[in-house]
Amino acid sequence: EAGAVSVVVKETELAETLKNIGKKTKMVVTDSQAFAEVSKVVPLDIPLTSFSILMARYKGFLEDALTGVSAIDNLKDGDTVLVAEGCTHHRQCNDIGTVKLPGWLTRYTGAQLTFETSSGTGFPEDLSGFAAIVHCGGCMLNEREMKYRIACAQDAGIPITNYGVAIAYMNGILKRSVEVFPEIWKTL
Repeated sequence: EAGAVSVVVKETELAETLKNIGKKTKMVVTDSQAFAEVSKVVPLDIPLTSFSILMARYKGFLEDALTGVSAIDNLKDGDTVLVAEGCTHHRQCNDIGTVKLPGWLTRYTGAQLTFETSSGTGFPEDLSGFAAIVHCGGCMLNEREMKYRIACAQDAGIPITNYGVAIAYMNGILKRSVEVFPEIWKTL
């Protein structure tokens, strides 16, 4: 309805596409997994965010995710992190929830962490054993379910964030990744 044109490319094709598109791109939305590579290619004057961050905003979870992300800095040896997904997709090798996020969190913190995962409707009732929760964007969950999960985490005193926010944070581009929401990023 806004008259926009979207172009979908692999991260390996992004630089060439931006160069050849003919005019300045209004925004780049990436898969959070590609934040590190994509942020190096996209000029600073082009807004950059991720699907996961857009979903967090859409589901009313972005501000909570931003509040919870700094808990990553407090993770220490022996802490258990819940990596929660709303969907039940078939896991691939190098899966984001079971392989990539645990690897990135371990490298970022330098701590020996334990990871538990949940998917679909299998969100744990007892969250007391977790030091932090990293949740997907929630595209397969309705807003009510996402708000329920956030409330459960908050009631248990467990910091909760989401994939995109956590990945942007660990890559040092969090502020840039939420600048598309000026009412939010100015509070960071």
